[in-house]
Amino acid sequence: MASIMDAFSRAFENGQIKNKSTVVVESDEDSAEEHRKNDEKKRAEKRKAHTGKRPSKTKRRQTKFTVRTAKPTVSVTAEVFPEIMSVESHFTGVSDSAELLVAETNFFAQQNNDNSHVRPFDFPYIRALIQRPPLPSFDIHKFNDRERLRVNVQRVNRAYEEQFLREPIGSERQCLQNSNCEGLNISSAKDRAFILREFLLPTEQAEYEATGKYPPQRVTCVMCRRKELARAYFGIRGDNMSVELDSTLQDYCNIVNVKNEYRLEDCFVTHRRVYEGVLDPVVWHIRSAYRLREINITDAAGKRHLVRHYEQWRMPYPANTSENHFLFRAPSN
Repeated sequence: MASIMDAFSRAFENGQIKNKSTVVVESDEDSAEEHRKNDEKKRAEKRKAHTGKRPSKTKRRQTKFTVRTAKPTVSVTAEVFPEIMSVESHFTGVSDSAELLVAETNFFAQQNNDNSHVRPFDFPYIRALIQRPPLPSFDIHKFNDRERLRVNVQRVNRAYEEQFLREPIGSERQCLQNSNCEGLNISSAKDRAFILREFLLPTEQAEYEATGKYPPQRVTCVMCRRKELARAYFGIRGDNMSVELDSTLQDYCNIVNVKNEYRLEDCFVTHRRVYEGVLDPVVWHIRSAYRLREINITDAAGKRHLVRHYEQWRMPYPANTSENHFLFRAPSN
């Protein structure tokens, strides 16, 4: 029995050995050699990193910048800087030097603004002094102080006023507004627009002709004065206010509805029921009413000049009338 079992086991083992496939592993000598070289290279790089000599850094170039010491401060004295301590020598005897012109321009530029030459923070206070609520029972024809206020208002005819609608010549001074003069805003003149001469009242002009001296304070031209009066007039009317009865906005007036003068339609006056500070007519300032012309002017020395002049071509003369306008008749009681 044991011999049969032994024989069967040996036969079974022999059959299993035959069925097994023989796997032959071929060694890749080249691949192994390559791995070995790579490992040696890595080890050599590590050793070099720890023990090898590091490359030397390049030396910085020395800068060529030279340090300059600051100059010592020196006090300004008449002995060290005589020209600085005596600047008045540059202005002696020079009335229209460039420095004086710049100083005057800067001075008047600070004084001038759109609030009738009043500083912006002073304008509300001054306006409050002039304005007052309108009186419901006011009548301009029953205003007894009209004649007293008219004493300070000078009448100006058209011919006299048109003498100031040109550019200044000789010693004449230009408008106080300078580059903001209304003469530069006349569109029909285009690039030939100019700054007008200052407007002198008849008493000021008479004094100049007698003494040869202008008023100490330069004033505005005809156009700028018309504009300022109209602006104040509409400001009071727009605020629905009136003017204090002891004051007036104007210092001159125009003659209307008389031969060779202005028409009343081209002027503005105070409303009959609300006193707005304009007792007698003043011509409107309308930019489209002027056009540029060139005229010949003879100065005081007898020299003739061809100057630019604005003609009031859209302000026609009044029609002939034998009756004076009611503004120039005494009010009936």
